[in-house]
Amino acid sequence: MKLKRIISIALSLLIASLLLASCGEKTDDSKEQLKLISTAADITEILGGLGLNDAVVAADTYSSDVSGISAEICTLDYMNPNIEAILGLSPDVVFVSGSSTDGTVDPYSALKDSGVNVIYVPTALSIDGIKENIALIADAVDKKDESDKLIKEIDDAVANAKAKADGLEKVSVYFEIGAAPWLYSFGSGTFLNDIITICGGENIYAEQSGWLSNTEESVLTANPSVIITNVMYDGYDSAEILSRPGWDTIDAVKNSRVVSVDANASSRGSQNIVKAIEEISKAIHPEAYGN
Repeated sequence: MKLKRIISIALSLLIASLLLASCGEKTDDSKEQLKLISTAADITEILGGLGLNDAVVAADTYSSDVSGISAEICTLDYMNPNIEAILGLSPDVVFVSGSSTDGTVDPYSALKDSGVNVIYVPTALSIDGIKENIALIADAVDKKDESDKLIKEIDDAVANAKAKADGLEKVSVYFEIGAAPWLYSFGSGTFLNDIITICGGENIYAEQSGWLSNTEESVLTANPSVIITNVMYDGYDSAEILSRPGWDTIDAVKNSRVVSVDANASSRGSQNIVKAIEEISKAIHPEAYGN
């Protein structure tokens, strides 16, 4: 009888331990079953940086080149979303880019009315704005530790770029995001202007604000020491800047200081600006890197 009692107790303990293990597995599964939707590539990149690639069940078309995201789920038109299709995915959270609405018409209002958790992520106008967006998204998915790490990486990159530029002369910079004949650039109030300043440069359009169409004449007049471009599409070669008629009078062209940087890293407001900061820093002050 005593042996039977011992066996009975042992079995009871075994069953209890199995039940506890089973409960733990269910908790992990519930985390894996989190369903997230992103309507912009910068948001998708942030989610990936937080370790949530597998939780993204749908994204916008521009997210198709985001590392770790299947192009097959990148079908959303963020300006004209298919609300029924989104509802059919039963998402836990839909992250919406602030650029998808002009403030008068909200294409995602029907989702909110249906009880879906819609979180609007502002367009980042500064490096601080990018960090705030990372924290905002992380807060919604309980990933604070991961967001702290991403934000620290940005802070470290900024500190390193400032240290490289310390004591060196400011360098005039023209940053081209739209190639000839449809030139496009930016002024203050943009995170790219922030980066140029941090890296020891002076944006030739810093006295203007936001994104802007610029002219060849204004570039020639400003005579930048460095030209940086993130124009990147099939068949394009940034070397064409060196052969533009009349541009041979620009110091940057005369000295062959025309540098191409990663398009996505320098145009999307995510933790991947770390790469853009380093590339722009090297373009502005190559001597600080031994070049």
